[in-house]
Amino acid sequence: MLVENGAEFSRVSRTKLWEGYLPRTIRDLMPNDLEFQMFVLDELADKLIETGADVLKLTIGVPELPMPPAVLDEMVDKLRNPDFVRRVYPEGLPELREAIAEFYNQRHNANVSVDQVIVNTGTSPIFRNIFQLVSGPQYEIMIPRPYYALYMYCATLAGATVKFYDIDIDSKRVDMDSFRRSFSPERTSLVVINSPGNPIGNIVTPDEMRQIYDIVDGNAYILNDEIYNNVMFYDEFRSALALFPERRDMTIVTNGFSKGYRMYTKRVGFAILPEELQTNLRVIQQHTLLCTDPCYQHGMITALADEESPAHLTSVYRSRAEYTTERLQGTGCEPVAAEGGFYALLRCEAWNADHGFASSKELARDILQKVHVAVVPGTDFGVPHDLRLAFCNDRYNDGIDRLREYFTSSNPDGRLLSAAVAEA
Repeated sequence: MLVENGAEFSRVSRTKLWEGYLPRTIRDLMPNDLEFQMFVLDELADKLIETGADVLKLTIGVPELPMPPAVLDEMVDKLRNPDFVRRVYPEGLPELREAIAEFYNQRHNANVSVDQVIVNTGTSPIFRNIFQLVSGPQYEIMIPRPYYALYMYCATLAGATVKFYDIDIDSKRVDMDSFRRSFSPERTSLVVINSPGNPIGNIVTPDEMRQIYDIVDGNAYILNDEIYNNVMFYDEFRSALALFPERRDMTIVTNGFSKGYRMYTKRVGFAILPEELQTNLRVIQQHTLLCTDPCYQHGMITALADEESPAHLTSVYRSRAEYTTERLQGTGCEPVAAEGGFYALLRCEAWNADHGFASSKELARDILQKVHVAVVPGTDFGVPHDLRLAFCNDRYNDGIDRLREYFTSSNPDGRLLSAAVAEA
């Protein structure tokens, strides 16, 4: 199979290797199928910006509001301490883990111990590790649809079968019949709940959570993704840890500091989970992580005491969500009124059919080229004809105005009538 000098595979042999000899899991991870379109559109926007175009990016959920000053001061202080920067704890700084447990106990009546807390570089690797730990080829993982793309990818990495339960996008309610159809006491090993949800901005009610817990009935773990729990627009957040104290042995909670606390790139996330899972994750992280930056971790202790910054961000994003609904209703790509979180979803299936777009991938590129607004195709989230908008731009409302112009001023072939907008 090697060429004469042994330096590389021949073209034919490489093709055979890819088609027939790679492990099944690798063959299933086809980049063209699973590449995160959020980053693709963000990079296309950057290329336009490099040409001098005034592009508004509504792609990645990176808060544009500044990091809380007290948190930054704490991080910088620790960065200057040569002893502190050398602290290595694979499961997280003890003092941060203690602060997280205390915060959840006081704020959410969680009644958890520090031994249930683990810290990582954001929640994404925690998802990857948990999925691989509790599932595998013989098991099923249930995720909501629409879903955050990470759930699909991590389930694929684990070799598990993905089963969906639906969120009714118009009512934002969980379709319990679809949940019952998909759940198997024998095969389901993990159920994911995301509230507030990405991309819809829906809230799973306590009654819906109780029905889910009753159906699962201890036969699988339930992972509650609470990353947007401090960005609730109209209601108070209620954690599953408080709602179902008798079922903490099956409850996993994931959360982090990148969203409401405005620290996306600092990558500090955590999980609260049954002790047997924490022990296993600790060992995994001893081998694969080693440590999360201790200076960033220490800053997060200060963040937990900051109620003003998340509250201000929530107020700003609630206003942007309401502006989206107000301005885009009746345009043909109908907004779903978010109840929390960082995103608005636009329903565009009828628009795509009328204008000849095969999916939202094509629609998103057309919008970027014509009105210089970058949005995310719904193909990332299991709703291939829809679009997701991130509230995270200080000119967000200008972006919504451009989208309104695009949707209301287009001919059936998608050409803008307004040349001024096309040149924006």
